[in-house]
Amino acid sequence: MFELGSSLRDARERRGLSYADVERDTRIRPRYLRALEEETFDTLPGQTYAKGFLREYADYLGLDGQQFVDEFSSRFPPPDDGPKAPLQPIARPGIRLPSTTSLAVGGIALAVLAVSIWLVGVGGSSKQSQQPPPHHHTTPAPPPPPPAPPQPTLARLTLTATRGSCWLDAHRGSQTGATLHTGTLQPGQSVHLAGKRIWIRLGDPPSVDATLNGKAVALPQLTPVNVLVTPAGVRQTG
Repeated sequence: MFELGSSLRDARERRGLSYADVERDTRIRPRYLRALEEETFDTLPGQTYAKGFLREYADYLGLDGQQFVDEFSSRFPPPDDGPKAPLQPIARPGIRLPSTTSLAVGGIALAVLAVSIWLVGVGGSSKQSQQPPPHHHTTPAPPPPPPAPPQPTLARLTLTATRGSCWLDAHRGSQTGATLHTGTLQPGQSVHLAGKRIWIRLGDPPSVDATLNGKAVALPQLTPVNVLVTPAGVRQTG
């Protein structure tokens, strides 16, 4: 178990980012970012949005977004709606509800009266229709669809050295952008990167496996190579 909010705040402050910087890249409003860091999750639109914002914010800061979502789910399981009791009539002060017996007697009397009127109508006119009026069925309106979860706007890239070591240099946006990671991945090590656009120079791509937004992607096999990563995919660049 770890602290969700303080982990996010510490990672943001280490990178020197303001709420405005994060909003520009993730489209998450500052009041929602502040709610995530202060763990005031009840101010968010709902658990679906809370998980989506939590994953995207953590990935953007270079953390493991799935780990944050799992921790949130373990602390705040979805509510379990139990069976609802049937609605019962409520008697107002000074008003006496009719008993079952009274309702039955009244119903019989109304039925006898209706039959008598019908017989009189049949005797007075042979052209009178003897079929009861059609019963119109009203189709209930379908329930409104649930709100769609927020769509990710970031490229969440994971690089894992599986077949050897690989040196890499990653920057936000372009080669001259803010540094996201620089160093050598040793066999078995991984690095998580997130941003709208990520420029990376890889020393030995054949040694590395890559996943983008949870799906495996192929890296160019040139050594070395520069790539540009966006939510749409990975492509070689200059």
